[in-house]
Amino acid sequence: MNYQLDMLLSDQPAVLERVLQTTRYRGFKVDSMQMQPASKQMRVSMQVSGQQPISLLTSQLHKLYDLASLECQAQLARNSELQSA
Repeated sequence: MNYQLDMLLSDQPAVLERVLQTTRYRGFKVDSMQMQPASKQMRVSMQVSGQQPISLLTSQLHKLYDLASLECQAQLARNSELQSA
């Protein structure tokens, strides 16, 4: 299943490393990621995929002290991916 995660993170050293490590440890693969600075914070948008329930990942991300907000949406597989398979 594919998911879109939109996060607002503190602009601190190694915050992305913690997010990516948490994502990997919970069995998810990062398919794409975008970052944009927002004053003392940064907006990060990630598309992840995995077979695990997304609640395993979001509950762990919420524990990160650098996370200000998190929104998660399920994404449908792209038609082009389905047709090429």
